[in-house]
Amino acid sequence: MKSILIAKNTSELIYQLKINKGLKVVGGCTKIEELPDKSISTFGIKELSHINRHERFLDVGPATTLSQLLSVGINHLPQILYEAIESIANPMIRNMATVGGNICFEGQKLTLYAPLLALEAKLEFKSQSESKIIPIQNFKKVPEGFVLTNIRIPLIDSDLSIFRRIGPENTITEQSASFAFIVSTEKNSIIDLKLAFAGPFIFKSKTLESSLFGLRLPLTQKDIQDIQQQVQTEFQKAATDQMISDVMKQQFLNLTRYSFEQLS
Repeated sequence: MKSILIAKNTSELIYQLKINKGLKVVGGCTKIEELPDKSISTFGIKELSHINRHERFLDVGPATTLSQLLSVGINHLPQILYEAIESIANPMIRNMATVGGNICFEGQKLTLYAPLLALEAKLEFKSQSESKIIPIQNFKKVPEGFVLTNIRIPLIDSDLSIFRRIGPENTITEQSASFAFIVSTEKNSIIDLKLAFAGPFIFKSKTLESSLFGLRLPLTQKDIQDIQQQVQTEFQKAATDQMISDVMKQQFLNLTRYSFEQLS
């Protein structure tokens, strides 16, 4: 028999995790094919459903639904994140699916992962005795005994942002992935660039991003060709021993070329 516990607040949620071995935290359950034997829901915990906008960042609770975050509006969210949320399933699913569930789903990375990776979001976790902040690029799984309590999303100024989904529409399969590209420029030069891919595995190369700092615009065809070679080399390193099809790899390379061509 499966059991689902309900917690009134974050403290009670953390306490239940401590005293119940094997207890799993669940949100809207839109991607769970079968509930764990023992689970506890974040539904109804107001502390975990916050959306607080600050000057330089947005704090979002993991129990916030995708619809709630979308309702903040395109003028108050990073455009790349707004487009990613809009691309997910349909309004009925977005009314149930949570931001935390999209991030913490085990295995295949879901739609929000690449844009949050490009935005360099930070994840805050709490246990009964301590807090941890983990950059999303370093996140592997929720630490034992901890609960995700906040997602901090930088509000960066960008001159170009591109989001694309790879794979079938309105569903996630092994052939699904998301792609995010963000560029900031100043005086015809790149001053910041983020490129992220998330699906069967995640890709974001600081080496690549740093090498493009200060590159003059508009890009020439030779520039784009040289950058593509760099991208392919770094992506191949990350993809070694990963389950990724040649088709998905080519789709990623096509998207990077298209993105850099927008700077030519």
